[in-house]
Amino acid sequence: MKRPKELPDFGDPPLDEVVLGVQFEPIPAYKSIDANAVWELFRSEFPNVEEQPPIAPVFETFGGMTPQAGFQFHFGPIPPATRLWFVSPDGSHLLQFQPDRFLLNWRKHQGITPYPRFEQVSASFLENLVRLSNHIEKEKSFKIEVNQVEISYINIITVKEFSEIGDWIAIWKALNLNIEGVNMAFPEVILDPEGRPSARLHHEITSAVTPDGSSKALRLVLTYRGKPPGRGIEEATRFMAEGRIHIVNRFAELTTEHAHRIWKRLG
Repeated sequence: MKRPKELPDFGDPPLDEVVLGVQFEPIPAYKSIDANAVWELFRSEFPNVEEQPPIAPVFETFGGMTPQAGFQFHFGPIPPATRLWFVSPDGSHLLQFQPDRFLLNWRKHQGITPYPRFEQVSASFLENLVRLSNHIEKEKSFKIEVNQVEISYINIITVKEFSEIGDWIAIWKALNLNIEGVNMAFPEVILDPEGRPSARLHHEITSAVTPDGSSKALRLVLTYRGKPPGRGIEEATRFMAEGRIHIVNRFAELTTEHAHRIWKRLG
């Protein structure tokens, strides 16, 4: 996969974390003991394990009065309520697994891990997802069929005061408000080439602090989520690549020319 030439690019973006993920029907007859075999698939690259609460199913649905996550009903035994993190030695990459989800995170750590770019991260995600899928099909006679895809870019923009938001976020540029904090979120419906709703791009801008706790910051999160046109892994990865294009273009549109100079926009 090559980076699209027309896509905005930055030499030093404020990117702090990227998350790529898929959701699928729960693996049948999955038990806690199966987790060890799953870990063995990734253990050489992700030797550290953490246990986290599970993520509830989320569906982007269209046509109702208000956009809401969809409900999901299952019959039979309830899968173990566990989400596992498999973490790389330097902590910059982690895989997340639960019986109905698989995600890959890249995380910036103390400025020592520059973003390896979407092409590399998505290639790693695809390789590991195929590895998991083959294992589940062999051991459980169950084929993973994706019902939702998501991709998130999480940016941390350091500021002296939150009232500087207009220097960084274009929609606030015309306002001169002495604000003490920011908490704004809104979804945008994305249409397919036939004009039908196919995904949502969720925007979230909140006041925060830098990861080291030393400075105030604006946290800008863009999340693209929806149902791919097919349930296979190939359709899911194409849908994810389209989401990346929407996120990067929207990031460039949301942020100011002043910010682009600081982040060394290329081209």
